[in-house]
Order: sequence, then C-alpha cells, then structure tokens
Amino acid sequence: MRSADLAVGFLNELGRGDLAGLLVHSTYEYGSEDIWTDVRVPVIELSSPKVFSEAIKGLPEWDQKRIVEAIHSSHEGEQPRDAPDRLLIADSGQEVDDTLYPDICIQRNQLVSVATGGARIQEVDDYYKARQRRIAAALSARGIEDPNPFGSLWDWYHKWKDDFGSYVERRRYINALYAPILETLVEATDVPVPAREPTGWERVDRAVEKARARLKSARHEEDYQTVGLLCRELLISLGQEVYDPEQHVPPDGVTPSRTDGGRMIEAFFGGATQGSSYENVRRHAKAALRLAVELQHRRTADFRAAALCLEATSSVTNIVAILAGRRDQTDEDV
Repeated sequence: MRSADLAVGFLNELGRGDLAGLLVHSTYEYGSEDIWTDVRVPVIELSSPKVFSEAIKGLPEWDQKRIVEAIHSSHEGEQPRDAPDRLLIADSGQEVDDTLYPDICIQRNQLVSVATGGARIQEVDDYYKARQRRIAAALSARGIEDPNPFGSLWDWYHKWKDDFGSYVERRRYINALYAPILETLVEATDVPVPAREPTGWERVDRAVEKARARLKSARHEEDYQTVGLLCRELLISLGQEVYDPEQHVPPDGVTPSRTDGGRMIEAFFGGATQGSSYENVRRHAKAALRLAVELQHRRTADFRAAALCLEATSSVTNIVAILAGRRDQTDEDV
C-alpha cells in the first residue's frame, strides 16, 4: 500500500482541501473489481481509519471520482493501462486521536442524505444526535462555535419542509452551512514551513512536496521519522543536481558517493561561494545543512523535530537554488 500524501497535495492545489483533509491517514493500491461474469474493472483500493473511511463513503459520487483522479494523477510508478474511475473503501484499523474533521463531514453527509431521498430519519437519528453532541463538545474545546442548529434530524426535517422544496436547495443549504467550519479546520492543519518557489529540479521539487505532505498528515512517531527520511532523500537529490566532481572539491578531500548528499552539497558551497562576501551565506547554509542531517538521525521523533528538519532542509534547498542561478531574474522578469 502507498501513502496518499501526493494526492493530498494534488487536491490542495485544486483548492479541494475539504477532500484532502480526509486522505491524511490513507493508503492505496490499484486493484480490480468484478462487475459481471468474467468482467473486471480497475479501481483504487483506499484504506483509511474507520471514521475517515465512513466520511469518504458518504461523499457524493463526483467527489469520490475527484479523489480517484487525484490519486491516479499523482501516482509515481507504473499505472494500469485503463484508468480507474471508482474507489473501494476499507477500514485500515488505524487508531487516530483527532476525529473532529471526519465527524463533521459525516454529519454534513447525513443531513444531505435524509433530505434527498437517502437514509430514513428513524434509522439514523440516534447516531446523528450522539455525533452532534461529540462535535459540539470538540468545537467548544477549541473555542469554535458549532454552525449546526439542528439538535435532531427531525428539526432539520421541519426546516427543509418549510423552506426548501428541492433536493438541490437542501444540499446547497447544508454545504453552505458547513463550508466555513471545514475550511477553518483544514487551514488549522497547514504545515508551519512556508512553501517556496519550485527550483525546476523535478526530483527535488517532488521530494519537497512529499515531505510537506507527510508533515501535514503526521500523527505518530513513525510518521515524523518518515519526514526525516524524506528530507535525507531530498538532500541526496539536491546534491546530485549540483555537484560536479571536476569543479567541486569537498572540504575534507573525500570524494562523495552518489548517496552522500551532505558532502556533495558542501563541495558545491565551496565552489559557488568563493570570496569573503559570501562567508555569512556559506555559514548559514552549512549550519542549516548540519541541523537537517542531525535531526534525520534522532531516535525519538516528534512534530517539532520534524518541522525543524523540514525547515532546515527547505532552507538549504533554496540557498542552493539561488547559488546555482535558479532564482536569477531575467529581463522578462523585470
């Protein structure tokens, strides 16, 4: 199973943070499904914690297809000849501490469902009320007001019967009711490391986005450790882009291997920052590089360590891009 981190980034670029927020703990693989005797179609098999998978299952068909598109478009490696067009959603069994976001998505989907010919109120109202109490308490703890005025689905029934004659009107009302709170919760999980302009080195830029997506979705020690691993791979790719053995001599005289990102980058600094005017730049870059390398090898990993590691690595990447001329203005830029 592969992480859906790249799909999270894809959806955020589309402005669909509401969908991206449901994939932060997801993994996927390509599969197929029987639809008739001896007829199979390609699908994306998506595995998420129970509350997230329930929220995804409740999404309308067009939103589920957007998730399929995001996963397929951002997938690295061999893809099936025929693009999948639907999800198979399963519970991963993973335990998560914060379920507020998917709970709200489920509540929104439930309100839409009962008002548009889906679930019957008698069958789901008890679950709705229990979830509503849980959501209200979680929002209150964060100092956020619950936008939902309906204590039960029967309250919502009376509202839509009086004010909204069509399914479209009911769906539009509920989506508008929850849109601001979902946007607030998505923005609250933004990565505290600013995105920088792409360098133009494909592998480097892809690695930066992978690390940012992993930090955003990280919840456990092993997730933060993965951020360190991705930063290490980023530095290797960066070193491979700029190191030229005929021009750059490592300070210790040891020729770096193809996976020794730190030594390749330090050798590049030595050749690209000649002269006293660059001494402060060189010191800053080397200090950031040492911090990134040191944090990669910490046996205990937490959010702060991972965020520092990503910031240091991102800083080194930007400095190298500047020194390599990737940020130079042209006459067209002026």
